[in-house]
Amino acid sequence: MHIRKFAGRAAVSAALGISLLGFGPSASAADSSAQLPISSSEDIVVDGVHQHVFISDSASGSVVVTGYDGTVVQQIDSEPGASGLALSADSGTLYVALRTAAAISAIDTATLQETARYSTGAGTAPRYLAVAGGKVWFGYGEDAGGIGYVDASGTDPVIYAPSGGGRTFYSAPMLASSPGNPGLLVAGDVSTSPTQLAVYDVSTGDARQTAYASISGGSVSDLAVTPDGKDVVVASGAPYYHQSYLTSDLSPSSRYTTGDYPNAVAITPDGSTLAAGLYAPYDPDVYLFKPGVDTQLKSYDFPSTSTNSTTLQDAGLAWAPDGSRLFALTKSYDLSTLTLRVLDQRVESTLTLQAPKSVRQGKKVTVSGTLSASVPFAADTKVDVTRYDDTHPEEGVSLGSYSVADNGTYKFTDLADTAGWVGYVVHYAGDAKHTEASDSVSIQVS
Repeated sequence: MHIRKFAGRAAVSAALGISLLGFGPSASAADSSAQLPISSSEDIVVDGVHQHVFISDSASGSVVVTGYDGTVVQQIDSEPGASGLALSADSGTLYVALRTAAAISAIDTATLQETARYSTGAGTAPRYLAVAGGKVWFGYGEDAGGIGYVDASGTDPVIYAPSGGGRTFYSAPMLASSPGNPGLLVAGDVSTSPTQLAVYDVSTGDARQTAYASISGGSVSDLAVTPDGKDVVVASGAPYYHQSYLTSDLSPSSRYTTGDYPNAVAITPDGSTLAAGLYAPYDPDVYLFKPGVDTQLKSYDFPSTSTNSTTLQDAGLAWAPDGSRLFALTKSYDLSTLTLRVLDQRVESTLTLQAPKSVRQGKKVTVSGTLSASVPFAADTKVDVTRYDDTHPEEGVSLGSYSVADNGTYKFTDLADTAGWVGYVVHYAGDAKHTEASDSVSIQVS
């Protein structure tokens, strides 16, 4: 925050955009949406390091990059048949399956430029990606599907895409993995009903199948593995609920009561929340659950009318890595392009300040306040304090950070050494569970 010119109490109030009467606004946790320059999507992943959302579109042959507010940052073109997406463990590289180019591209997430392209062989048509066991695995094939990999860890990249007997799926299988069990890979057939599910151990380099099942219901629309790697949650057109299976033997483990036509699923990296999505024009589109518990925590119903409905795209859900936001790709019948909806999971923080109205010059002044929210704060939560006066009207002076006690209170002391109006701004930066908040107060020093 900057004050352009300090000229007393009114100037502080106007420059900060907040009241210096002890009543300051807190940032609200608000859902938002933004139109995208594409009409279809294949996959969505979130880069928490750079706070970018990546969305692939095979029709335009591009990857759209947005910020956490949905604003488009860049559209990466010349990615033919851009389909499945996967991030490296350090979020430094985005991998894109290029179905019509028979290749996997690597994009630097800092520069948003393609740095490499790995050919997977004529006719392979790679479609789905997952990072596991130090490799980038891809589901490929049109008439018959298989699983291959790109290993770029050495000087010369190794690309493996078996043919003939190596293609064991009806078409390119969807893949899913989990950072909590990096040697695990799950595959699901997207073209058969009942569908095939398979689990592989990829920790030793090759894919060794450890479990297989033919599950009842429609073909797979989306898969998500729990962070501990113990379960895989399936979204398919039928049955009309989201089903979870143990990765050890693919026996049913949990059921999440949702509704007709499940088409998306996403789990927070800390394993605290599962988002289950549906193709539901006139019913709730997304439900939140605690993994393993069939009790709905919250639901989202995207705007629909009798003549126009908004629906969730297949595999159109993704969490911010810190769990603060859930991103959803939707399309309305009256719009030709997609909408990225940002569902803010943070609760609103409220910050208050109390201080004397005036103090004698040369005396110490104590300012106190509270930080509160419906969800408890972490034990090490701090607030930042900045002082503004005629000596420092533009940039202010940082008075440092102060700890918030378990009961939400904080206080700081300053020397009132400058006559006139002195303004104090207290700011809480927010975290994955709480919005940021600020408040201010002014004191007459005479």
